[in-house]
Amino acid sequence: MSSSQSAGDDSDIVQPTTKQTTYHGHFDCFSGAAGDMLLSSCLDASENSTELAKHVSECISRGMPELAGEFEIQTKRVWRGGMGSIAGLHVTVLSKYNNEPAPVPKRKADNDDNHHQHHHQHHSHQHDNQYSSHQHDVGDHDHSHDHAHDHNSPSHDHSSSTTTKGPLRNLREIKRLIEHSSDEYIDPWVKTIAILTFTELAHAEATTHGAESIESVHFHEVGAIDSIVDTVGTLIALHYLNVTSFSCSRLPFGEGTVWTDHGILPVPAPATLRLLVGMPTCPGPLGVVTGELVTPTGAALLRALTLKYPRGIDAKETSTTTPTKHNYKGRPPNFTIRKIGIGAGTKDFEMHPNILRLLLGDDIVT
Repeated sequence: MSSSQSAGDDSDIVQPTTKQTTYHGHFDCFSGAAGDMLLSSCLDASENSTELAKHVSECISRGMPELAGEFEIQTKRVWRGGMGSIAGLHVTVLSKYNNEPAPVPKRKADNDDNHHQHHHQHHSHQHDNQYSSHQHDVGDHDHSHDHAHDHNSPSHDHSSSTTTKGPLRNLREIKRLIEHSSDEYIDPWVKTIAILTFTELAHAEATTHGAESIESVHFHEVGAIDSIVDTVGTLIALHYLNVTSFSCSRLPFGEGTVWTDHGILPVPAPATLRLLVGMPTCPGPLGVVTGELVTPTGAALLRALTLKYPRGIDAKETSTTTPTKHNYKGRPPNFTIRKIGIGAGTKDFEMHPNILRLLLGDDIVT
């Protein structure tokens, strides 16, 4: 199944149908979590992933007109695992700025994640559209290693897999976009959790780099359009699916190191590790697993959904200090599964499928 929907077209926006059932969403992240994997799993859990991808694209474009025409969401059915046996949905967010992918370096060590290959390993593909007219092998990216800094370096691309030519927005700019977006297309709950997610990222980066405040840090990859679409799009999709409470499995540590402009760092990278404080974690899957499995965007979004807000789809206010208490931290509740979404990452490991599963259910027994 595939979909290619250009943001900001003139077709009628798809509105969610009236639903009687609300769902609990459990994210099974045994192979890790990243922004595009979360969005993919949400789209795949719907009855029509193509239509939901279109809905997400149009809500962002019409709700935040400043972004209209800046991106395109593409979905594709892929297979993951050493035998290519597990099917899932993979999302690619294309930018009109023709972001140029950095080459995927050959692995020099079994446990090195060269040039931040910790996002997703995109398939080789040729784009013949206004967003990209060059053939490329896109390196791993959830498009959001999310490094933010209060310093500048002439060569400081922070080893993102893409060289971004478009605008890179800082926290203040991202908050302005979200806060001023139209309630008709972007629900207040979506706004609340999206702002919280980016604020969590900023706190982690500011602490990591010793910035004076979260407002003084300058986002790099997280300010790119694909990171914004992954984050806001995931929340729009969850709202569309009528998911009102959340949990996630333990988040796996990767193995080895990651190469950055700051030198060789252990994984999880420092900002990611700070975002994992208070979150349930575990070792990665058995077998050779290279590099980082949980990206900052994935960690921040799951943190916002599972720890930080008063649950309920109509929540208008969010506590940034007091975690929500529940009895199934790191585990799903006792519930009846109704729908499943499989989101595929770009990396394709030999020993296990690189997928994230979203389980939607009801009849929770407390």
